[in-house]
Amino acid sequence: MERGKLDPILAWVLVGVSFFLLLGVGFYSRVAFDSSDEVLPEPPLAVAVVAQKQPSDEAVLVEFRWNRDRERSRLQETLEAMLHTAEGDQKAKVQDELLTLMKRQTIEHELENLLTAKGYNHNAVAVYPETVAVIVKGKALNANSVAEIGELVTRITGYRVEQVRIME
Repeated sequence: MERGKLDPILAWVLVGVSFFLLLGVGFYSRVAFDSSDEVLPEPPLAVAVVAQKQPSDEAVLVEFRWNRDRERSRLQETLEAMLHTAEGDQKAKVQDELLTLMKRQTIEHELENLLTAKGYNHNAVAVYPETVAVIVKGKALNANSVAEIGELVTRITGYRVEQVRIME
C-alpha cells in the first residue's frame, strides 16, 4: 500500500469507530455529571421572594453621566458630519455650536469638581442650552445648601436661578 493513500473501507471504519467513541464519551459525561436526580424538597408554604437591589448613589450618578456623555457624543458626531458638508455661513454656525458643546462639557466638569470640593462628593451636572441640572446624592439638602449650590452654578454658568434644577 502506498503511503498517503487510505483504503476507503478503512476510512469508513475509522469514522464509524470515532463516531461511537464520541457518543460514548457524551453519554458517559451526561450520566456521570448529571445532578438532576437530587431534587431538593420544596418547603411547605414556600413564598417566592424577589429582592430588588436598589441602585447605589454612585451607580445612579455613573448612569446619569454615561447618558449625558453618550448624548453629547452623538450630537458632536452629527455636528462634525455637518461641518464636512457645510459651506460659508453655515460652516461658521456649526463650528460655533461645536465650541458651545465643548464649553458646556468644561463647565460641567468644573462644577462637579467645585461641588466635590465643597463637600458634595456624589454629584453630577449637565448643562443644556436652556437649563442646568445638578444631582447631589448622599447628603440631605436643606435651604442653605440649595442656595449655596444655586449660587455657585449661576456664578459659573451665567444662567439665571430659574434655569437651575437641583435634585437629590
